[in-house]
Amino acid sequence: MKIVYVVPFVPWEIKVRAFNLIPRLAGRHQIFLVCVSNRKPSSERELWLRRYCQEVVHVSHSTWKGIVHCALALPTRKPLRMAFARSKIAQNVVRELAERVCPEVLYVERWRTLEFIPPDLKIPMVCDPTDSMSLYNLRLMNAGTWWEKVLGWEEYGKFSRCEGTLARRGNIVVFCSRLDRDRVRRQAPEVRYELVPNGVDCSKYSLKHASEEEDGLIVFTGSLRYRPNRSAVAYFLKQVFPRVREAAPGAKFRVVGNGASAALASYRTLPGFEVVDFVPDLRPHLARAAVAVAPLTVGAGVSNKLGEGFAVGTPVVATPLACGDLPVTSGNELLIGQTAVEFAEHVIRLLKTATLRRQIALRARRFIEAYDWEVVTRSMEDLLEQAAVGMACGSRNRVFSAAD
Repeated sequence: MKIVYVVPFVPWEIKVRAFNLIPRLAGRHQIFLVCVSNRKPSSERELWLRRYCQEVVHVSHSTWKGIVHCALALPTRKPLRMAFARSKIAQNVVRELAERVCPEVLYVERWRTLEFIPPDLKIPMVCDPTDSMSLYNLRLMNAGTWWEKVLGWEEYGKFSRCEGTLARRGNIVVFCSRLDRDRVRRQAPEVRYELVPNGVDCSKYSLKHASEEEDGLIVFTGSLRYRPNRSAVAYFLKQVFPRVREAAPGAKFRVVGNGASAALASYRTLPGFEVVDFVPDLRPHLARAAVAVAPLTVGAGVSNKLGEGFAVGTPVVATPLACGDLPVTSGNELLIGQTAVEFAEHVIRLLKTATLRRQIALRARRFIEAYDWEVVTRSMEDLLEQAAVGMACGSRNRVFSAAD
């Protein structure tokens, strides 16, 4: 099957969905990739992409032009995120590629990528927004900084009116969680929706040995260029970590992720706090930690941090928001902190109890094996094939049910 795969970024490690789906789909299908971004892929990333894709086309997208589009969209109903991505050049590239290679199906990740798809293109499409942007911005309104609340208010109102229209463009629309799917389904109930969660590479994130662990180390992993991650670290440092240090003075908190040094410069002098910028392999950092944390207070979907910690065998403490609708329970696969005080108590308890850490870690590892990227890819592949042949019903091979 020929798949035209369109994304609004250059796929690499921190873009976990594309980074894991592309090489696995390429084992059985031909991938023609269009990536639209303000930066060209590095030679290393382009080499990696060409290893799996029949063709890689990068479309340069001007940041300044995107800002102008946003300014013009302010008095309109168009979300700023969609306006920023507007690109006739990208539409022409996608049209030319589709006419030349005659793909069976088009795969589009994120709502804003629809700005790169010609409206009259007659190719079956799987649209994968992953998260509901109206839900994301609703949470930003409630938990963001003052300027995030203003932006969230602007985008929430606009996406609440247009997500249903966006969903109608796809033959199948895919979300990571039921919460996000149901938010959009209320606007466009006639659309076919499916659930395909993010996964984890259980072979790469292998279960650690107890000897790898460093006493008192707490870790947070994720790109600090992503606003919800910055908010999560700020919440932990201001409201949770001081309580942890009071009960466990030797505790250390390490943040590992792209842009960490720049984003967290104002916190660098805090006792016990460390930052590590982007690393190609997160497993050693997760394995060294006694506890992994996912203290997200804004965002949508399910945090990837859970799956990686589960796979490595580092017990996770998370907020309810980070769990999304993943079928986990506090005290079984992880510990869930509803408040900053409860979050700190869970971290302290795990730091001081090695047997509890191991019990939770083993249960979490067994749980996450059902979400290995090989399993997730088969589910997505099934949906791509159904869209290509115009099937109206679900496949009996589909792993992740979209049932209520």
